[in-house]
Amino acid sequence: MPHIIVKLYPGRSEHQKVELTKKIVKNVVEIAECKEMSVSVTFEEIERVDWAEKVYKPDIINSQGILYKKPGYDPFLSKHDKKEKIDSLMEHVRDVVAVAEKEDTSGNFNAMSWLDLELEDNPESFDGFFDTHWNELSDAEREKRTIAIRRVL
Repeated sequence: MPHIIVKLYPGRSEHQKVELTKKIVKNVVEIAECKEMSVSVTFEEIERVDWAEKVYKPDIINSQGILYKKPGYDPFLSKHDKKEKIDSLMEHVRDVVAVAEKEDTSGNFNAMSWLDLELEDNPESFDGFFDTHWNELSDAEREKRTIAIRRVL
C-alpha cells in the first residue's frame, strides 16, 4: 500500500518515467506517511485513439465519487459544443468589458488592461466556461487558460 498507476500516452523516455516515479514515491511517502518499501508504481501507455474509451470513460466519468482531480478537457464534447463554449465565453468577456468601460471615469479605458487585472484579481469568475476550476489548475494550465480568455477579446 499504496500502488499508483500512471496512465499516459506513449512516448515518454525511460528516464522520464524513472524521474516521475522518484517524485511520486517521495511525495507519497511524505504525505501518506508510509514507508518507501510499501509504494509501487506502474505505467500504462494508452494510445491517443484509445484514450477516451480506455481511460476517460472508466477512470474519469465513471469514477466521479473517487476522482480528486478532474481534467480540463472532455474528449466526448463535439466540435459544435466546444465552439458554443468559446462563443459563450466571448460574449461574456465582451459584455463585462462593456460594463467596465461604462463605469470607467478616467477616459483612458483599455479593455485588455482591464481584462488582465480581472484575470489577476478574479480568475475564478471565468470558471463557468471551463470544466476545471481555476484553483485546481497547475501554473501551466492557468497560463493556457489566461491566454484562451485573452484571445476572445
